[in-house]
Amino acid sequence: MNVADWQSSGDYIDFQGHKIFVRVEGEGDPILVLHGFPTASYDYVRLVPLLADRYRLYLFDFLGYGFSDKPQGHHYSLFEQADITQAVASHFGLSDVTILTHDMGNSVTLELLRRPHPTVNRIIMLNGSVLLDHYRPVITQKLLLNPLIGPIISKFRLIRKPVFARQFGKLFAQQPSNKEIDDFWQLILHNNGIANYHLLIRYLNERKVHQHMWLDVLKASTTPLTVIWGQRDPVSVPKIAEAILERRPDTDYYPLDDVGHFPQWEAPQRIASIINERSGIF
Repeated sequence: MNVADWQSSGDYIDFQGHKIFVRVEGEGDPILVLHGFPTASYDYVRLVPLLADRYRLYLFDFLGYGFSDKPQGHHYSLFEQADITQAVASHFGLSDVTILTHDMGNSVTLELLRRPHPTVNRIIMLNGSVLLDHYRPVITQKLLLNPLIGPIISKFRLIRKPVFARQFGKLFAQQPSNKEIDDFWQLILHNNGIANYHLLIRYLNERKVHQHMWLDVLKASTTPLTVIWGQRDPVSVPKIAEAILERRPDTDYYPLDDVGHFPQWEAPQRIASIINERSGIF
């Protein structure tokens, strides 16, 4: 399924006057699916058909991402993205869910653990920088985070497709095809999303402030945790997964030696096998 088909077969819900793109796939126990920066729920397009015969998957694009609204000059916040996640769960009547999460979505998930609704009965966590001590941002991320340079990059559209392709391609163990790069790039360009790039990435600053609070929540939580981690990730390196294991030694840990930052894209069959293998305790 290409990006256009993904969009056309989805729908929208309202969040405080903003349209949030949603998709519902499959039948069975509910899994709420959270994506990361800078892409969208389309990241899971290869995994969805492998799970849809056993689970009902609720996917959506965070505000500012993919096919959701991208208000210009908005103060994008992990806390607001958690509010949106709750709104999606409420819209579909989800009170108890498993969360499948990646990258930025990991911090949103940890914030949800602090909240009473919905009840999170299991977390399946893919690569993400929940501990910035070990995070290794690429050069474009560093520039976008700069309070002077970042707005200039966005305003004058200085990140062009060739730059994006080089930097984004480094996140994968195997270089994505030109078509795959095109699809990811279109997700960012949609609704002039490139103009918000420097605003969206400020979630890293917010994470830096609150990461220990969220990690303490994870450590105290009894919610079953499965961590699946691409070991060839150059940004969210395996040391981050090890730090999670230190706090939660009861974690079911699956290191994937030949996979980079996007396990759901690079190794969907293995991800599906792990999730189905653990289905008896969902």
